[in-house]
Amino acid sequence: MSKSPSQKTTDVTNSLSVCDVMRDNTNEIIMKIERLLPSYIESFTDLQSEGFRIARDFFGTCYIAEKELLDNMGVDQKAIESFEKYSKAITKTTAFEIDMINSFQKTFVENIMSTMKSYDDYVKIMLSSYAKMLDYVMVTISKKN
Repeated sequence: MSKSPSQKTTDVTNSLSVCDVMRDNTNEIIMKIERLLPSYIESFTDLQSEGFRIARDFFGTCYIAEKELLDNMGVDQKAIESFEKYSKAITKTTAFEIDMINSFQKTFVENIMSTMKSYDDYVKIMLSSYAKMLDYVMVTISKKN
């Protein structure tokens, strides 16, 4: 006895598929990672802030010791002014490089996102072709029976 189309749909919706199993387990892992992301970002931010705090404290402490030492040594103020000009040039260069790296990272992420979109489009086309092939096979099998 042949099943009607509505009976076939009911059988398919009540059965568990490999795709269901893989999708559900993949979603579980993705959700786990998504839940951890805020704490990961917060931890990294805390780490970076602590590093910056230590660097600022270092220069505060350094200032006190250096002022006393340089005053006792009689270092020419013009030498310090020259060092300041040099330091500002290095600071500008470093700030420019940080901006370049930031721009590179932004472009990198945009390119990866574009690649992922292309991959997603490709997978959808392939799955559509696969579904059509399965339909064809099912029709062929049912004609033989």
